[in-house]
Amino acid sequence: MSITAREVRVWARDYAFAARMHVRSTLDPRPPALRGMPGARVHVVLVPGVVERWPFMEPLARRLVHAGHAVHFVPQLGRHLMPIAEAAHVVGEAVDAVAAAHPHAQIVLVGHSKGGLVGKRLLVDRAQRSDRPQPAGLVALATPFAGSSRARLLRNAAIREFDPTDERLLALAAERGVDLRIRVVLPALDPHVPGNRVPEGMGGVRLRAAGHFRPLATAEAGRAVLAAIDGFAPEPELDRG
Repeated sequence: MSITAREVRVWARDYAFAARMHVRSTLDPRPPALRGMPGARVHVVLVPGVVERWPFMEPLARRLVHAGHAVHFVPQLGRHLMPIAEAAHVVGEAVDAVAAAHPHAQIVLVGHSKGGLVGKRLLVDRAQRSDRPQPAGLVALATPFAGSSRARLLRNAAIREFDPTDERLLALAAERGVDLRIRVVLPALDPHVPGNRVPEGMGGVRLRAAGHFRPLATAEAGRAVLAAIDGFAPEPELDRG
C-alpha cells in the first residue's frame, strides 16, 4: 500500500493536532463548561471518534455556541473504545437527558469518524421506538460508512470494527431508512479513510481542508456543519399576517 508525499504531510499535521488534543484530554478529561443558551432552539449532542475525548470536538462546539446553538458532550463514552452498538446506547441516554431538560428543542447529532457510525446506529434504533426522543438528524464528519482498508492493519478490536468486511458495519450500511436524515462532511484527503465517499442516499460536501482530525478545527467545517443543522432544523417562518 503506497503513501504519497502529500499524505505524509497531511499525516504529520494531523497527528500533531491529535497529539495536542490527547494531551489536553489527559490533563483534564472533564468537558468544559461550554453549553450555550439553555433556551436555544437547537441542542447539539457531540459524539467524538474512537480514542477521542472532548478536546477534539471543542473547536467545533465553540462555533456552534457562537451561532446560537446549545452543545452537549458525552463524557460517559470515555475514550470511546466500546462497540458501536453499546456507544449508541450511551449516546441515546444523553439524548434522552437533553430532551427531558429541553422538551421544546430540536436535537441534532454531530459525530466525528466513529461518532458518525454511532449516530446512524442510534437513528436506526430510534426509528423503531416512536416512544423515545427522535434526533432531527446527524451530521457526520470523516465517517467511514463503508469502512477503511487501513483498519485491517491493526489488531485493536476498537479499530477492526471499521474493517469493510465487518458484519456489523455491513449490517449498518444496509439500514437505508434513515440515510435522508444524515449529512456527510468529508475532508479533501483523509489518510485514515482513503477513498472515502458520500454514501448514496446521504447528502454531503467535501472540504478543501485535508486530514482526519484537523478539519474539525477549521471555520470551513464549522460552516458546513451549521448549514447541515439549518437543513434539519430550519428557522421557523415569521408570521406575516
